[in-house]
Amino acid sequence: MAIAAERFEVALTGLEGTQWRLFERVATVFLADELPSLRPTASESGDLGADGLLFQVEDDPSVLVQMSVRKDWQAKINETCTRIKVTFPEVRVLIFITNQLTGGEHAKARKNVREKHKIHLDPRDREWFVTHRNDSSATIAEAEELARQIVDPMLAAPVAAIERQAQALDDLEAKAAFLYLGLQWADDNKEKGLTKLCFEAIVRSILRDTTSDDGQRMVRETIHEHTRKLLPAHNVDVLRTQVNGALSRLSDRNRRYIRHWKKIDEFCLTWDERLRLAERLTQLQALDESLRRELRRAVATSAAENSAEILTEKDLDDLVDFSRAVIERVLLDRGEAFASAVTHELGEEVKYTDIEAIVDKVIVQRSIAPKIPAHVLAATIQSLLIEPPEAVRRYLRNLADTYTLFAFMRETPDVQSAVVKMFSDADLWLDTNVVLPLLAEELLDLGSRSHTQLLSASREAGLQLYITEGVLEELVTHIHRSNVYASALRGGGGAEGRPPFLYTAYKLAGRDTSTFGQWLENFCGREREADLLDYLEEEHGISLSPLTDFANKASTELRGAVAEIWHEARDARDERNAAIGLPAMDSITRDKLVAHDVENYVGIAMRRQERGERRSAFGYRSWWLTLAGTAFRVAAQLPSRIVEKPPASPAMSPDFMLNYLSIGPVRSRLSRSSEESLPLMLNMSVMDAVPPDLIELADELRSQLQGLAPRIVRRKIRETLEDAKRLMGPTAAAGEIGLTEDVKRRLIEHALER
Repeated sequence: MAIAAERFEVALTGLEGTQWRLFERVATVFLADELPSLRPTASESGDLGADGLLFQVEDDPSVLVQMSVRKDWQAKINETCTRIKVTFPEVRVLIFITNQLTGGEHAKARKNVREKHKIHLDPRDREWFVTHRNDSSATIAEAEELARQIVDPMLAAPVAAIERQAQALDDLEAKAAFLYLGLQWADDNKEKGLTKLCFEAIVRSILRDTTSDDGQRMVRETIHEHTRKLLPAHNVDVLRTQVNGALSRLSDRNRRYIRHWKKIDEFCLTWDERLRLAERLTQLQALDESLRRELRRAVATSAAENSAEILTEKDLDDLVDFSRAVIERVLLDRGEAFASAVTHELGEEVKYTDIEAIVDKVIVQRSIAPKIPAHVLAATIQSLLIEPPEAVRRYLRNLADTYTLFAFMRETPDVQSAVVKMFSDADLWLDTNVVLPLLAEELLDLGSRSHTQLLSASREAGLQLYITEGVLEELVTHIHRSNVYASALRGGGGAEGRPPFLYTAYKLAGRDTSTFGQWLENFCGREREADLLDYLEEEHGISLSPLTDFANKASTELRGAVAEIWHEARDARDERNAAIGLPAMDSITRDKLVAHDVENYVGIAMRRQERGERRSAFGYRSWWLTLAGTAFRVAAQLPSRIVEKPPASPAMSPDFMLNYLSIGPVRSRLSRSSEESLPLMLNMSVMDAVPPDLIELADELRSQLQGLAPRIVRRKIRETLEDAKRLMGPTAAAGEIGLTEDVKRRLIEHALER
């Protein structure tokens, strides 16, 4: 019988340094067909250390096999090569067997060993073992035996495994409830009500250690007591009703998740359910290891580019632990903000805590600072959440949804009732700052187009997307200004003002600006507005729908007050620009932009009123999707400026929209693939100014990478500039200079090595 990949991977990952003998036995069996004549060259303690063994191929003395469980596998390879040049000078091939994952680093190790030691390196890592686990009955048996010794003890006493989950939570029972909630969320039909789903998960978590043996079952009242401790803020009678309903459903003959001894009213999980949950726990551990691996790669890169100091393996392990804790705290914070806003019908902007602030909180909680600056670590984590690697995207998506559900459970025992108060159909007007990223994402791979994925999922859920004539005009003007700016630079003259967003997006994507004008023709030609509208309708399902008539029905007082707030925001922006030597916006352009914002804000508010839309915080049908911070401050400022009662804010952030699509009443309309591909979070500073340092770095990189294929040049520039933005932290968002010459040098070195 074949062994599951996750089970064997967890076994390999769980090997400690003192368990090298177990690994030697597994590796020898896996190599048996290829190298049947292996003999050890070292003593029982390993090759001068209890971290691995050296084997020689009897019929080919030029081949040596190294088996090692050391985490710092690269250092181990270097030590081994240095030693065997003296002890086995005839060796030309080193087969290095490790339970670690070498990933893309093995190519660099091969090159280093070849150039430094004149030895061909043949690395076989954890992935190699997993790939070959079912090659023969012998490999299957050995892999299963290792899993029996490493994995099964974890599953028999899962407390340690549960402790490693839900790191944003402190209590073991809360962690267990979170774990089972995540499993239930991933497994259950999306049509099931959220309240039922949540309480069935709670009951399963409470019964997790029960068996059918006498004394190992749990009486109903004990289950109720555990539930009250888990959710102390909720009405006891409501909790009792929900738990009783969950017990009844789970013990139904057709489902048989739990067994019920009716006469004595005791319960336990069925054996099949215990096995299923143990298997899922193994899968979670494998996914968790994948996340740690991606975190390790990300923080190692940031650390290497930020400082010349070389971090030890323990330093990197500590950074991974710290980063993992921050990620879970971020996901819980965002889930709590969303759940609180929906449950208490708070219509204003949902406030998500800044990631760097969460990093600072974790530093205080742990009383230890990470080895790299907080802003660099925060930017590294944010980058991973905005564009997670494919290997962990689904896992992080499930974690995010589970934290949101858990936050809802803490807010209300009836999660479903809270969620169904939200709109199930909507007309969304998109701001210019929401549409422009769609154009820029044409430069990216499909999996990296987070704003496009958000709006695509919105359409799949049945939501309608619109723009006003004012937004269309702004888009066309921006495209034209970008082209003029690029032409001025190509002509050798100076270009005025900041580089336009689309121009900088093109450069940051690693593209050659000589083809920028051709790229812009994807969106419009001579008939600029008509062409662009055709593109938006065909590619993104965005239609034109003016709001002027609705806005004109508002009182002069309301329109004037909203315009005044936007003019004040423009004044503040002009002051910031003046401080860095940029000219103020001309009055004609400013008046146009303010009028467009007023049309969106006031027009949607009046449309709601005219159509008699539902007047709960999130029950309206008409919304304005925007990244503009001013849009979310208007509602708080209006009461002091007008006599009439101000309308509810129509503004909604794309980040809030992500939570709505994954948890809200339209979630059942999304396909599983669309649900899993939803971004975890969006880059809310995508429209911020780009520092001149990054533009200069892109040009310098392009000159250094001449001769490589255009595709490789684009990739290296794009990846290096993303690294640079992480290192610059807040200065990157502010458009300030933030790269030292030393950091630039290290970034370019890493780009050339990639």
